[in-house]
Parts: sequence; structure tokens; C-alpha cells
Amino acid sequence: MNLKLSYLFILLYALVSCQEKSIVNDLTFSNYVGHPKKITEMVTFANQNVDKSISYFDKDGFLTRIESHNLGKSQFPGKRLISDVIIYDSKDKAKRHFETINAENKNVQAKGYFEKVSDSLYRRVSNSEITVMSLDKLLYLDKNNRLIKTEETGHFNGTPIKNVIIYTYTDAIKSEVLFEDLINHKKSKLLYKNIKLDSHGNSVYEELVDDHGTLQQKIQREFEYY
Repeated sequence: MNLKLSYLFILLYALVSCQEKSIVNDLTFSNYVGHPKKITEMVTFANQNVDKSISYFDKDGFLTRIESHNLGKSQFPGKRLISDVIIYDSKDKAKRHFETINAENKNVQAKGYFEKVSDSLYRRVSNSEITVMSLDKLLYLDKNNRLIKTEETGHFNGTPIKNVIIYTYTDAIKSEVLFEDLINHKKSKLLYKNIKLDSHGNSVYEELVDDHGTLQQKIQREFEYY
């Protein structure tokens, strides 16, 4: 009997391990390669507003923490302070929960989870009573585990949201993104230009331009590897 139980436990462990290995990690979702442990990203928009975030990954490529940095006020012009932090609980990789925490008062602003639905479909759900937000996003992957489409529905600050984003790749690198706002019946397309890669093959610089060639976003990244 003990031998049979031991055999059963081995089979169950192998099954769970196999399922976890089949789960796509966050680095793959972002189309990154290698083993980054920290990625700093600066996004400069056409109006010169800048978003800065720092993402931290474990050795298996799953997010543990994302820090959003905003420009500080008053006596520190140009200095950026952490505005909010997203903390991930990855004990169950098939359904990972997260919380968004206000960096100043430490209050939880939003909660949600990210789960695997199938080998080609994942789902991200987030809710907040503070910002009156409820979002449900479906993420579709191709056979190479590249993100090719997202569908998002819900509301944010009382504004209804229903959109679709489609990604196109050339030589495994993003080349185009098509955004469709289904509520306002608007479509827009952005092209990736002037992409620069580091020695690992990850993008450290890229520009997004519209159909007229006008620069809409400039993205700069710094990678720190294990």
C-alpha cells in the first residue's frame, strides 16, 4: 500500500510540475528574452509627459513587483517618487493575485488576479472601489507564446471601456499595434520604428509613430540581468 501511495504522489507531483512549466511567464508576455531581474522603462508621450516604471522578476520570469514613479513636488524639481506599487503573489502560478498599494499611505487601491484559461488564452481581472474601476482583459497568444491580441471590457472612473488591441510581429519583434475603441467606434494604428536591442536581444529603445509618421511615444529601457 505504501508503495502505491508513493507512486501516486510521484504522479501527482509530475502532473503539477508539468502544468506549471506550461504557464507562460511575464517576461514572455512582454516579448523579453534571457533572465532579466529588473527592467526600468521610461515612456515619453507626444505631449512630453513621461511615465516611469520599474518591474522586478523572479528567476522563473514572473513579476514580483512593479513600481510606478511620478514627478515629485515642491523642493525637488525633476525628482521622481514612487506613487504606487503592484505586489504579486505567485504561489499559485496558474492564478496569481496582485494588489496595487498607494506608496504614500500604504492603502490598497485595487486588487485582481491573472489566470491561465488555456494554452493560448489568459485573463486579467482588476477591481477598485477607490477609483470605481472594474476591468476584465483577455490576452491571446500565438503558437510561439507571443501576445497577438487583447480584449478589454469594464469601466474606469465611471467611463465604460471596450477595446481590442492587435499586435503584429516581424522577425519576432513587434512591428505594429492596432487599437480599436468599440464604444466610440475609433481605430488607430502605430508602427514601431528605430528599435535598438541589447546584447540579449531585448529592446532598449523604440519609437511608436502614427500613419503620418508623427512620433507618438518614445520608449527607453534599462535591463539588469541575473
